[in-house]
Amino acid sequence: MEDKNEPSTTWNITGSQDFIAGSQQNFIQNNVHNAGFKPEDVAKLAELIRRNGDLLGLSESQRDELIQDADILEDEATSTSPDESKIRAIGRRIKGLLVSAPSDSMVQQMLLSAFDQGMGSVLGS
Repeated sequence: MEDKNEPSTTWNITGSQDFIAGSQQNFIQNNVHNAGFKPEDVAKLAELIRRNGDLLGLSESQRDELIQDADILEDEATSTSPDESKIRAIGRRIKGLLVSAPSDSMVQQMLLSAFDQGMGSVLGS
């Protein structure tokens, strides 16, 4: 039997992460949407690509494309209103170029690691 003097509890939890639920009363939950990347990490990734892109053994056109995409990615990620779909598309191109490097080198592994850190979960990988 419901007590008419007790307020009812309504839970609306959608897309939440690290939340607390249960019998607590009068709690406030603040959810923050994380786009999956930090602009400063993307900027570091772009700088690493610019400094090390020549060491991947890519053709000149592939290397130029990689560096140009890194610049575009950095500009978009650090803009006042980043377009996540554009970031995903550029990120996929960059990762494809990094993976396609002709030899499995330490530089390639370092850049792929930096890519995973810089892009976070924005690509869903």
